[in-house]
Amino acid sequence: MFKRALSFLMLWIALLVHAQNIPALIKVNIPFAPGGPTDVYGRLTTEALRTNLSVNAVSETHSGGNGAVGVNVLKQGATDGSNLLFVSSGMITFYPLIDHSIPYDPVKDLVPIVCIAQTEIGIIVAKNVAANNLKELIALAKTSNPSLSFGSAGKGNILHAYIELLKDVANVDILHVPYKGAAPSFADVLGGQISGMFISVGLAKPSVLAGKVKMLAVVGKRSPLLPDVPTITEQGFLGLEILPWFGIMGPRGMPPAVVNKIADAISKSFESDDFKKKLLEAGAVPLVLTGNSFSSMIKQETQIWSKLIDEKKITLD
Repeated sequence: MFKRALSFLMLWIALLVHAQNIPALIKVNIPFAPGGPTDVYGRLTTEALRTNLSVNAVSETHSGGNGAVGVNVLKQGATDGSNLLFVSSGMITFYPLIDHSIPYDPVKDLVPIVCIAQTEIGIIVAKNVAANNLKELIALAKTSNPSLSFGSAGKGNILHAYIELLKDVANVDILHVPYKGAAPSFADVLGGQISGMFISVGLAKPSVLAGKVKMLAVVGKRSPLLPDVPTITEQGFLGLEILPWFGIMGPRGMPPAVVNKIADAISKSFESDDFKKKLLEAGAVPLVLTGNSFSSMIKQETQIWSKLIDEKKITLD
């Protein structure tokens, strides 16, 4: 009896130790098109895992469905920490509220691990659009035929949410053109195929300074990257204040010890000035949250978006 109990205890200890081990290969699934801010931040985070955990960490792209394709890949993979998902806030706190057909539940299927950053967001327009500030853009939109067209990283993406909120607060019609990521949408603004979009300030800055596009306003507060661009609120339009965030999540069922180790490893990267500099250059403002703090932010933001969606009657159509 004693030997059997001892054997069971040793087996339990072995399983516990195994569950806390970090896999030698970690795949970070980035669910948006290459070249956009999510892709840049995701690859920086993958690099942080590789450096701080001394493992082989690689990035994989599984774009489509505003992140739904990536979540499906995650759900079919292991729960031992070898299978992670880089997320944007839109696919966690906004999109599931307006598309109930998506094949995942962010609360039931995903485990928050660490938030790494927020992104400064601005409104850009093609250089041939006859507007140099937000009021001129709204006036143009009210008389334009056909309607001005704004791209986004996909239906239900937070960049789509901004378009819908702008339409509401400015009482104007703008055609939403969804893409499979921010990068292809930006390319069409540069080419003049669409009128404009909401976009990461860091991503757009070089083109703005080169005169290839015009940035008319920024969300929330002025950006140190382009300090002369006024906010949406400063130009008389209230209601666009939420900034998107980015982070790492895993599949439900991950051992808590592994979740904590991965969160600690990524958080440690912010001790490096080089890592923070790369984030800032890509237009991100560090925002490091783990555990209950990260989960609480998700819950609070979901409640805010839910209220706005109900009040503004935002839909995918």
